[in-house]
Amino acid sequence: MKNRFEEYYKLLEDFLKNDFEFITVQDFYRKNYNVDSKIIILRHDIDSDIKIAKRMFEIEKAFGIKSTYYFRLKTVNKEFMKEIYNNSSEVGYHFEEIATFAKNNNLNTRKDVENNRKNILAEFRKNIEYFKELGFPLSSISSHGDWKNRELGIRNLELINDDLLAELNIIEAYSVEEDLDYRIADNIYPVFWTGGKPEEIIQKDIKKSLILLHPRNWGSCIPTRLAEDFGRLMKK
Repeated sequence: MKNRFEEYYKLLEDFLKNDFEFITVQDFYRKNYNVDSKIIILRHDIDSDIKIAKRMFEIEKAFGIKSTYYFRLKTVNKEFMKEIYNNSSEVGYHFEEIATFAKNNNLNTRKDVENNRKNILAEFRKNIEYFKELGFPLSSISSHGDWKNRELGIRNLELINDDLLAELNIIEAYSVEEDLDYRIADNIYPVFWTGGKPEEIIQKDIKKSLILLHPRNWGSCIPTRLAEDFGRLMKK
């Protein structure tokens, strides 16, 4: 797939021309924005492609736009995370402990997961501490979806609850969505969007929106993709 950076530039430019304000997940949760403004939460789930994510961030930085980037353990890049944080955007954790623990310990059913919940939670707590020790405030997390989750029929999101989030003083990104007017996500070729289209936000003058982006859907990074696919085959 060819790179779509020009399309991304134009997308952000059109929103700014129509007086939309970009904010982070944490900004929205804390109501740290002008309530009279038309706002867009720009959320990036970095599943694999750091190189593409950096290009998208450079475009946002040129516009002075704020956004939220969620990193998996395997995509942590401290230098990039520092740059994001220093430009008033948000760094978060894209967690997947259920899938990871299941793959590493040959769990094959929901019951297997439930029987190991204590151990999986211990891994989650350890990884939260790791993220906090990287030197950036950890305010929010987002659940990653893995092929193992589909195989088990259980989402990584099912690991957490309100009490755990309150204890760790973090929020989960999906929890803010019930207060939104519109939510769309990018997708793979040839259907580039699900849940709607970006131009509808402008056309309908929608007040509160979220756009979920996956950098891997905006360009090609062949070595990374091959490594990802090979890793899946080895785990299976």
